[in-house]
Amino acid sequence: MEKHFYRIFFIFVCFSVLLQPVTAKANQPEAVNGVLDLSDWSLEQDGIVALDGQWEFYWQELLTPQQFEQKTNNPEGALITVPRAWNSFEHNGKVLSGDGYATYRLLINTTTEEILGIKIPRIFTSYRLWANGELLAENGQTGIERSQALPQYLPKVKYINSANGSIELVLQVANFSHRSGGVLESLLIGNESQISELRIRNLALELFLFGSLFIIGFYHLALFSFRTKDKSTLYFGIYCLLIGFRTLLVGEIYFINLFPGFSWELAHKVQTLAYYLSVPLVFLFFKSVFPRDLSDKVHKAVQIIGLSFALLVILTPVRVFSIFNPFFQVFSLAVFLYIVYLLGLACYRRREGSLLISLGVGILILFAVNDIVFLSILVSDTDSHFLRSFVSRGNLSSWGLLIFAFTQSLFLARKFSGSFSKVEIMSEQLQNLNESLEEKVKARTHELETSRNELEEAYQAVSRLEKSRQHLVQNISHDLRTPLTSIQGYVSAILGGVVNEPQQQKKYLARVIDKVSSLNHMVQDLMELSQLESRQHSLHFTTVPVGLLTENIAEKQCFDLNAAKVNCHINYTGSWQENSYGEKLVSADMKQLDRVFSNLLGNAATHTPGDGRIDINFAITADHQLQVEIADTGPGIPQDDLPFIFERFYKVAKARQPSHKSSGLGLAIVKEIVEYHGGKIWAESEPDKGSSFFFTIPIHSGG
Repeated sequence: MEKHFYRIFFIFVCFSVLLQPVTAKANQPEAVNGVLDLSDWSLEQDGIVALDGQWEFYWQELLTPQQFEQKTNNPEGALITVPRAWNSFEHNGKVLSGDGYATYRLLINTTTEEILGIKIPRIFTSYRLWANGELLAENGQTGIERSQALPQYLPKVKYINSANGSIELVLQVANFSHRSGGVLESLLIGNESQISELRIRNLALELFLFGSLFIIGFYHLALFSFRTKDKSTLYFGIYCLLIGFRTLLVGEIYFINLFPGFSWELAHKVQTLAYYLSVPLVFLFFKSVFPRDLSDKVHKAVQIIGLSFALLVILTPVRVFSIFNPFFQVFSLAVFLYIVYLLGLACYRRREGSLLISLGVGILILFAVNDIVFLSILVSDTDSHFLRSFVSRGNLSSWGLLIFAFTQSLFLARKFSGSFSKVEIMSEQLQNLNESLEEKVKARTHELETSRNELEEAYQAVSRLEKSRQHLVQNISHDLRTPLTSIQGYVSAILGGVVNEPQQQKKYLARVIDKVSSLNHMVQDLMELSQLESRQHSLHFTTVPVGLLTENIAEKQCFDLNAAKVNCHINYTGSWQENSYGEKLVSADMKQLDRVFSNLLGNAATHTPGDGRIDINFAITADHQLQVEIADTGPGIPQDDLPFIFERFYKVAKARQPSHKSSGLGLAIVKEIVEYHGGKIWAESEPDKGSSFFFTIPIHSGG
């Protein structure tokens, strides 16, 4: 069955790729010095051409075709590469910003005499376009001041007659509302049927995306309404609805086609919010799917940063928050890298559905990175960036989400299919059991009557076993009584009707499971402690240099503590160098010694305040012992408790009590491991002055 799922997924991805609209081909002519020569290019055979290359550029001038004709010589202008923003463009020794206005001009030489179509993308942020002196298209309102300019995005398709063999394009552009200004996407030219087909196909695909994502989004919200325990369907449904609505505001921007008077400012805010909110939503989804793998600290940071950027969009105009968009793009890339790591970890740990979800998310991330690069200042603010050869179009993230939604649907289908199969098997087993139940009851009754004596003997054996169990419980009852009493209280509350809300009952049962898990952990530790005490637990000793031991165990532990923001230091004290520690050897079980360090350092970290410090001190004593001291700056241990802290189940003062999940056997096990190595362990402490735990291991010279 699993192979069928991946075959379906592969077919769907291929289908999605085939649906991608084809625009201009590679190796096409480019404009040079404001002239694009298409005399050797057949639009019918070679296809659509992007009007890319060097356009004439007249900064801070809004010129019309008539003004070009009235001058015997063309106005003095520069050459700018299209597509690109005029941001960072150097003009007359001045580096331009996004605010301003300019005129673009391009001459197209062509031998065709048919009607041609021009596909005009969104231009930042208002424009007027003339072709051979006739006003061809306009969007928004151009002006030389912010009060005169009116921004708007609305891609258009217009048609011109090229009977005279040349086309003069004059394009006025003004921007006072966005961080970037100018022509950031390619204008396309082709014959009438090619451009019309491209426009219709783009609209059809975007509407298909919109409809698909909205249906998938509402479907997952419906699933959540029936099973509110699974929050992943809620987050995924909202994410699909957000990106689905954003699809109407990018590409062909069909929403503005329906409502031409809709506010450009509001549309841009909605489009950006959909992007900014999608990142924390994706993290919420993965937190609900892989809760044990995703770091709580990273999750909290992503939520705070994502919501902060979203708040910036709500409270500031486009010309302000668009300046910060590059920072959010960098943040998004960092989040994507962490998600890739998370999915790799989930696959390694073989979480349910991790491989199938990873396939969909991998494609989603690939497409999202494509969109980020396409809209980044690295591409838009430069004439020719090497990334342009890899990223030729944007707005692919919606397709990536559709593929991801398909893998999510496959995962749900697989999950439901497995559940139904189990139900069918159990139903069949119950049916077979019912059919033979009467015969089995008769047979069992006869056997019971004839084996009463055997049962009585078995009962006596069970009674003796029960007495043995009671004796064991009495030995450790002081630690078992409290969790057992809690379990009894939770169950009694449920059975007695005190807790009758289903959700509350689930919480009580979850607490019961937690208590049982703690008991199981304590029993396992107790068995291991008993084996260590009787030396039935075999240790694997190897001979290692003292320096290698400190490097492999202590420094690794200290590195982990520092990574967790705990101030840890390693010190080599006394006559360490004088004793040539590199030539000293110890016989040790590295795994068990690592456990000693982990336990002692874990206790020290637990009881050390945030501004405190943990020191690991190494020394070689006069009697050829490696002495290790782990010192913290915590609250310390009362003197009355020091002689008993290594005994099993001993509880010290509240300041040094273990967590509720501790079995109370950790220090007892550490003591047995150290003594198994031929060393000894002790502690020194004063209240409010920190604690120091010491242990020694015998050493001997090499050679």
